[in-house]
Amino acid sequence: MRPPNKKRFLLLAALLTVILVAMLATLSISGETPEDDAVIQVYSPFGLFSPGTIGALPGSAGTTMLEALGFNSTAEYQQYTLGLVNDLGVSWVRMDFIYDGWNFNEPAAYLSELHNNGIEVVGCVLPMNRFAPADLTSFNESFRQLVHKYPWIKVWQIGNEPDLAWDNPEDYPRFFRAGQQVVRQNCPDCRVALAGAGARWPGQDFEGWSKSLELYDRFIEDIVSQDPGDPAPFDIIDMHFYDFYRTDSGMLVTLRQYAALPRKHGLGSNIEFWITESATPTGPVSWPAGSPTQTEEQQATELVTRFVTMLGAQVKRVSWARFFENYRYLETEGGFFDHTGLIYNGIGAEAAEGIQPGTKKQGFYAYKLLIDKLNGCSQVNRLGDGKYLFYFTDEDRQPIYVLWDAGGTDPPDNLQGPVNVTDLAGNVIETHGESLTLGPSPIFVEQQ
Repeated sequence: MRPPNKKRFLLLAALLTVILVAMLATLSISGETPEDDAVIQVYSPFGLFSPGTIGALPGSAGTTMLEALGFNSTAEYQQYTLGLVNDLGVSWVRMDFIYDGWNFNEPAAYLSELHNNGIEVVGCVLPMNRFAPADLTSFNESFRQLVHKYPWIKVWQIGNEPDLAWDNPEDYPRFFRAGQQVVRQNCPDCRVALAGAGARWPGQDFEGWSKSLELYDRFIEDIVSQDPGDPAPFDIIDMHFYDFYRTDSGMLVTLRQYAALPRKHGLGSNIEFWITESATPTGPVSWPAGSPTQTEEQQATELVTRFVTMLGAQVKRVSWARFFENYRYLETEGGFFDHTGLIYNGIGAEAAEGIQPGTKKQGFYAYKLLIDKLNGCSQVNRLGDGKYLFYFTDEDRQPIYVLWDAGGTDPPDNLQGPVNVTDLAGNVIETHGESLTLGPSPIFVEQQ
């Protein structure tokens, strides 16, 4: 028998080593088999609520909106929004799974496309009606099947805004416990989120906001009393914030109130705080009566200052509500929610101004810039009102200041020397940190 060729043997061994290392790298990065591997994006806290869906619109309003935008089908609309999600750079989206009494209705193909593009999907399960079924047996089984159908969804939210959307909100803890048990039993490494609270909502007054807070106080008390074990009954508490330009002080008060609830009921400090819905409108608003008319610049400014302030208050994730403006949302044409999108749909006040359907607002570009600048952020320090400093997991990246006039035009004392300043339009200038004068619009400042 002829002895093996040593050179060929070494080349073959090297080739096999390369292949093995590549396979192990793929497994360690994705946590999945190569066949189910998705594109992995750098984590960021920035997300979107319900892109690509029109189910919340009444009657034929969704069809009217799709026609105005030039789409022939919902699937075509979803593919377009998938491109927008990638363009914007968000790392996660919250998608609603609506239980109709027998099954869950969900856009399966679109969800898979999001996953394959490296977008994390947070699933929110809720009943179609304004109440939970009296007998939750069918819901439990359908939800169990849903969890197994989407093993890559690792955060499940049980319900949405029972303080606003349910006829009997006091029944929510029963619904939560049923859903929570399904998740804990069928996906031990999944996290559970409490239903988002309609904490700040247009048309509500202080009494309405207080009522929502009191309800969630009772919800958590009820849930904890029935499930005092370890782990905690939920891992995430979610608050929704819809309001107008420059409402920072009220927002911080509301954040502190909701953040205090888990601790009040003995759940410790491991509960994360998320904002899965947030928005503010542009243009004239027909509802609520007396609403201010806001410019695109004001919406863009509010988006950035609001999200930065939230992150500075240790909120872990923030999300804007949808790409496109709605049409006749809550059966009200031209109301608050018809104007909060980051892209015009062509059937609002903009039509009279000649703005074409699909035109992106300044807020879209401001959000994209915010994500581009702060992707991979690992820590944020609040230096004062309107003064925040972001650090990154990549040690080679310099910290970034986000600054605006929130009661003072002077920059932070430690900001000195040559800096690059980027405004919301993406314009960059070189100057010195100590010579900066802050204005109402936020800027991104990086040391040279």
